[in-house]
Amino acid sequence: MATPTVSRFVDTVFIRPIVVAMSSLLIASLMSYVMAERLDWRPITVCVTCDILTVGIDHFKDQEIIIGACSVAVVKRFAPLFYLARMFLILNALLLVIALSQGSPKMTIITVVFTTPAFLWATPLNLRQIGAAFQRFIPAKHGQEVGYSSSISGAPFVIKRVPGMKSIFNGIIRGCGIFFVVHSALQESGKSNSNVHPWKIIEIVIWSTISRTGHGILSDVRDFCEDEKAGVPTIPVLLGSPLKTRIVLTASQAVVIMACLGNPYILGSSCFMIALVWFLGQDSPKAYFILSIHSQSIFIVMYAASVMHSRSL
Repeated sequence: MATPTVSRFVDTVFIRPIVVAMSSLLIASLMSYVMAERLDWRPITVCVTCDILTVGIDHFKDQEIIIGACSVAVVKRFAPLFYLARMFLILNALLLVIALSQGSPKMTIITVVFTTPAFLWATPLNLRQIGAAFQRFIPAKHGQEVGYSSSISGAPFVIKRVPGMKSIFNGIIRGCGIFFVVHSALQESGKSNSNVHPWKIIEIVIWSTISRTGHGILSDVRDFCEDEKAGVPTIPVLLGSPLKTRIVLTASQAVVIMACLGNPYILGSSCFMIALVWFLGQDSPKAYFILSIHSQSIFIVMYAASVMHSRSL
């Protein structure tokens, strides 16, 4: 086991969640602007804080396990950092609650639906107990006819053990999930279906979902050898080689290009992502993969800069 360091703790618990959240900040802001021609702070705050909480809590738990296995002196040395990390997560949780309280119940329900799998990502779930809890709300006669409890396995179910699920969830949550959160908030104002040239909401959703799924798969390419040896069922491992994975990722970005031919920003982002797919590999520094997280962010910032420039003329 690698010796824990302060820099690694700060990177995993503070910096990485913020880096991931910055991408969602820009996508949510773009969707809000395209749908209502304004930036609504509520769904943007929800998307950003949910990213920080889901990633931050996961990494926080990992560091607790790693540092908890070390000597007492090491645990004491990291105690102030753990305190700061808890305050950081609590602050984001409070911001999330405030944003949700200012929105509609529909926005809260959608947020819960899309973030629950992320919060329960590595949690062993006893499906038999969950089934028994649901069965309390089902008439006894109907439950006996269907036979719920007898058909459910008693073995713990862990979401991350489902083959390829991490990357797919990542894409759905940060593509479709952000759209539904923003849309539910903007419905209250009566403006949630407009489009701003050259953007179309359906194109943004397709682009975001495929790009974020692609980032997750590309990150798994980096860990292909380790995952293959450990039997971790990532998509590259299931496909059998990084080359096949790169071909699939290139084809998925080609689909985005064909679907969004009228948008130069999406075209540029997809071409940039294809270049990263073939440039980044198992020997690439981990920091370089941040580029794939922000393959959209770069071009959203370019669009924002062009809008600000045109308004200043």
